Amino acid sequence: MKQRLAVVAGAISLALLIVCGIEVFNQASYGRGGKESTANVQGPAKEIAFVSNAVDGTVTLIDIAGQQQVGLIDIKPDGAQVGFLRDPLQWLGQAIIERRGGLNYAQDSDLSRDGQVLFVSRGFLADVAAFDIATGEVLWRTPIAGFRADHMTIAPDGRRLYVSATIYGGNSVEVLDTTTGDKLGSFVAGQWPHDVHTTQDGKHIYTASLGNMQKPLRERGLDEDAYTVTVVDSQSLTTVRRYAFEAGVRPFQVTGNEATLYAQLSNTHSLIAHDLLTDSRIARLDLPVAAGVSETDWDFEAPHHGLALSPDEATLCVAGRASDYAGLVTTTDMRVAALVEVGNAPSWSVFDSSGEVCLLANTRSDDVSLVSIREQRELARIAAGRAPKHITVGWVPESVLASTSEGRLEWHCLKQKCAN
Repeated sequence: MKQRLAVVAGAISLALLIVCGIEVFNQASYGRGGKESTANVQGPAKEIAFVSNAVDGTVTLIDIAGQQQVGLIDIKPDGAQVGFLRDPLQWLGQAIIERRGGLNYAQDSDLSRDGQVLFVSRGFLADVAAFDIATGEVLWRTPIAGFRADHMTIAPDGRRLYVSATIYGGNSVEVLDTTTGDKLGSFVAGQWPHDVHTTQDGKHIYTASLGNMQKPLRERGLDEDAYTVTVVDSQSLTTVRRYAFEAGVRPFQVTGNEATLYAQLSNTHSLIAHDLLTDSRIARLDLPVAAGVSETDWDFEAPHHGLALSPDEATLCVAGRASDYAGLVTTTDMRVAALVEVGNAPSWSVFDSSGEVCLLANTRSDDVSLVSIREQRELARIAAGRAPKHITVGWVPESVLASTSEGRLEWHCLKQKCAN
């Protein structure tokens, strides 16, 4: 009897030690430490595309004007697996989710106002990490609720990040301090929050939801929170408005005056324009589908995934993932002005600051297409890492870029080895 009690007591003590160890690990700081990055860019700078490569767990830096790679950041220096002691639930969940959806170490990114810090939501590592662009060092790492850190956006003043906790994260969007990574709060959006944006003045946060993708499609839409866009006050983090749609809302854009929302919908080849003032449909555009295309030609119920609105709000650049094109759509009449052939499975689109070039991340051909809006043609196709998922564009000081040139050469070497 005494022996059994001793074994039980020993087991309890060990369990407590493990729990305490996990808690200490989760609370312990990781990385070099906080860095203030909310000032404007100083000195000569270049406009850079940061390409998140989901499978590699890297971010490729592309000089847009020069149309070439200029650097690479390894965004998983702490490993490709969460590890049991760091988070036992995530350790178990990561393996299950990766088997179902493939590797995703680099989901989304945002750039600091001073162009010196890159923030990356690390997909199935379920956290956000901040990186010093000049050195590639980790500044901080913050775990996100649930099993997947998904899309995110940065506040216009550069002080906050809004991150969607998509899979079993309580349908929440978490708010992080960009300097320290500290959690400042959260708010509830629709089921499985996905794409997220702030308004130009930073007053409102818009978050779209996919619906619970663990449920069969025929049952998913029965929940009133399944397919929504939630508008939240950024100061109080309370809901201001909510809009309901007929399918999961994929990438979306909102006009500067918050009058119109453009969005791609799950399981459709369509693009919608929605009046936010009257909560009514303006138009639905059914986009062309290449011959022979089936559901095997797209991923995660999204035949179109990537939507960018030009700075003058005259043009939408649509990533036609299933049919391998960039669709240029005029917003005044919701008409397809041109279809431009790009790489295999374009899955994100973004404009440069001039609005003259749309960049698309081609997930299956591992490259980025640069498309001229005026000439309606592909200007260049630049190699990236394995499975580029997302692109962030911003200005980076030349002094910061100078220290990444060595990394670019190493990356070319890596690509050569991979090809062999």
